[in-house]
Amino acid sequence: MNILYIVFGDKLDYHLQAYLSIRSFQKQMKEDDQIFVVTSRPEYYNHAHVTTLDVTDKEIEAWKGPHHFFFRVKIKAMELLASRYPNQHILYLDSDTFLYGSLDVLRQRLDNGNGMMHIREGHPSKMKGGSLKLWNTVKGHTYAGITLSERHDMWNAGVVAVPKDRLDQVIATSLTICDGMLDDGGNCFILEQYAQSVSMTELTQLMPSDDCIGHFWATKPEWESLISEMLLRSYMKQSTLQDELDAITDEVLRSIPIYVHKSTTAMKLKRLVDRLFPNKKYKFVK
Repeated sequence: MNILYIVFGDKLDYHLQAYLSIRSFQKQMKEDDQIFVVTSRPEYYNHAHVTTLDVTDKEIEAWKGPHHFFFRVKIKAMELLASRYPNQHILYLDSDTFLYGSLDVLRQRLDNGNGMMHIREGHPSKMKGGSLKLWNTVKGHTYAGITLSERHDMWNAGVVAVPKDRLDQVIATSLTICDGMLDDGGNCFILEQYAQSVSMTELTQLMPSDDCIGHFWATKPEWESLISEMLLRSYMKQSTLQDELDAITDEVLRSIPIYVHKSTTAMKLKRLVDRLFPNKKYKFVK
């Protein structure tokens, strides 16, 4: 199995998240498993014990396509890895994920021909905001021979696991659907997610993976604090790889929630207070 991350830019947050995710999978990897990081900052992974696939800013721009849609890059990175390793399953992961269940279970599902995404979120026609707007723009349209209908739910693309015998079909279909929706005026950050959802629904027996993989998209600050502390402790102690793997315990992975419902009223009040009472009189050393 090939495990894939895509992490760009100088901002450390995403690289920190990926580091925890990588270590959580390395605890259970077998000899024929590999981790690849498609990145423009390979130097951040010198200590990670992974294979980096280096891409330039120019290549990233090309991957965005004529509509300059950033999330198209995810499909292109999967295409790159599949072209190099056509006989291996691909397990794509957002950086804000971690393995808490069995990697063998995930591998068995892929061996059986199942595809996986993180969770089923429901049909976009029943959603709000950008998802509903996207659906109203593309409903009934046909891409790659697939007519978008009520059977095509939205799945969370924090995890996209494709069995090896469907790699070419799934990736090519996802790209065609993504580009078609963009051409037809779709404009939503989850457009790539829906393209992958439709492709995986049509071409695999699609299953959720949330029984094995956690996705902390809603509580990133808390997790980033935990990861920073773990990495700092590792640096100060000059920990080995095994020391770092041993530190990723079940207790640690269950110590912070992966989701918290945050009051929108509280957030609005905080922004208002910060605007009305800004910090003043900053002083720096001379």
